[in-house]
Amino acid sequence: MRFLSSNEADWERRHAVTLLFFLLVHLYVLIHVNGSLSLLAGLVLLLLLERRFPVAMLGLLVAFALISLAPILLQWDVSIRALSDQIVRLATFLFGMVWASRFMRLERLLPLLRRFPQSTRLLYGAWALVPSMERAIRLSLRSHQRQDWREAIVVGIDSQRREPVYALPRLRSFQGDDLVHLFILFICFVAALKWSPLIWLLYPYLTKGGVRDALVILRARTSAN
Repeated sequence: MRFLSSNEADWERRHAVTLLFFLLVHLYVLIHVNGSLSLLAGLVLLLLLERRFPVAMLGLLVAFALISLAPILLQWDVSIRALSDQIVRLATFLFGMVWASRFMRLERLLPLLRRFPQSTRLLYGAWALVPSMERAIRLSLRSHQRQDWREAIVVGIDSQRREPVYALPRLRSFQGDDLVHLFILFICFVAALKWSPLIWLLYPYLTKGGVRDALVILRARTSAN
């Protein structure tokens, strides 16, 4: 069972403008409010709970640490404190973007480019298609035997060709619910800057579906006890 599936469905109905503001604010938090161990710990915990922890990125962080420590072999002075701070910042950014990709998919911003030249829309659509194609290929690989992996890759690519992500309906009008989403986003952003960046991690779950899923999980644990 996928964790917080109702909350994910609510995010599918978000307006493209609210998604754009979420992406910009999230990038600001990861870049300018970075370096916090509590923020990194919160991201790791959420990724583990949602079963989306990127194990492969641990190898990237280890490689970064080894390359940064290599000058020690030449008897150069290396600040371990500065190195650890950089690793925390890098890990926070990488894990933060993986976590946000569950709610924020780049192809959802395509309706905002309707007045741009077609070449720009196609270029952005092809770039935004990469994560979706990777996801489709990964699912196809899981459903095929090892000897049929070449066929699985073809199936994954064809599934995206049949449904091009840049063939989207018109941008819907801005409604009152969208203003509420922006207001809650602004409140969480200010609270994260003033008190703790962990508050920002709560924002994506403050939806009707998120509250509904939380109540279901709470009731299941209460009945189990």
